[in-house]
Amino acid sequence: EQGVVLRVEEAVRLSLYSETAPFLNATTALLGGLFGLWLWPEMFRGIEGAFANPFQAAPLDLYQENFIANRPGINELRALLGTDQYQAHIIHHWETKSGIANHFVNWSFLSKDLLELALQCIPATHLTVIFERLLFDIKNNRSGFPDLIQFFPEQKSYRMIEVKGPGDRIQDNQARWLDYFSRHDIPAEVCYVRWS
Repeated sequence: EQGVVLRVEEAVRLSLYSETAPFLNATTALLGGLFGLWLWPEMFRGIEGAFANPFQAAPLDLYQENFIANRPGINELRALLGTDQYQAHIIHHWETKSGIANHFVNWSFLSKDLLELALQCIPATHLTVIFERLLFDIKNNRSGFPDLIQFFPEQKSYRMIEVKGPGDRIQDNQARWLDYFSRHDIPAEVCYVRWS
């Protein structure tokens, strides 16, 4: 349509969209939301000095080296990803904590339908390695995810796409995630766009 300006990510999304393979252009919000729901019981565990008030969206030690050491229950959450209970765990926290501030969960974005679609299409093995990298360095690894995620519900699969327009380049944090995805057989690719 003449006079309409599309962001390059939206142009790619529209060109690849199909009714049976929906797209989402907020991969960071989705994967961050899944991570926040999975981590919820340990993230909000009553650790001395972690909370100054009841309205905090994250504990004060979230970015500190001892965050995991102070929460041995994280190992139980890791083990949960190896069972068929992890989906129920994540959905339970979506249902029971809906609207409560969480540093990783955008409630206006993360609908139950989207949550269930993501859990249907993204395997636990992929969530496990993504969550591990987030836990390793939450502050620096929560950015750099690809722009788009496309779901294939019939095949119970998905792919992530980083979109680069003319003159745009892969940023360092994006390159690190793409390398990590490649090493763990997680479907992620880069789409370079040229205007004609």
